[in-house]
Amino acid sequence: MDYKKELQGIIGQPCWAARLSYGDELTLDIGRKIPYKQKVMAGKYKGEWILGTRGSEWSLESASGIITSTAEPAEVFKEKVKVIEGTTITDVETNYPDLVLIVGFSNGYQLKVFPDLEDDFDLSYWELFTPNNRLVTLEPGGIWTNRRSDVPMT
Repeated sequence: MDYKKELQGIIGQPCWAARLSYGDELTLDIGRKIPYKQKVMAGKYKGEWILGTRGSEWSLESASGIITSTAEPAEVFKEKVKVIEGTTITDVETNYPDLVLIVGFSNGYQLKVFPDLEDDFDLSYWELFTPNNRLVTLEPGGIWTNRRSDVPMT
């Protein structure tokens, strides 16, 4: 499957949570709220789509400038990113050749994820889990993947 087609699937979807995950990575829960199946997670939800920034730097911007970014302490940016909660995703694109991921929101804000293409670290720059059990990633070296998310990686 084409990774660009998968990315376009989040357009028109609501972003209902912007939170920090492991390692202070920004994670967006998008689309329908799906209850977790694990008993220890009872009463908690995840997005039908989940976009994670992984180890990449990012910024949240408006027409007047940067609202917040990874340059700020996590306790500061985790509150500031909440301005995109309750919005709808209006656009998603990747620029070439820098492969910056840009996600637009209905309130005019843009999330920009900046892959460090010189970094050969063994970690995706960002990842998108889709409702059809796909995982789209941008890997070190600028390599795109689009694989099943419900089978073990080999």
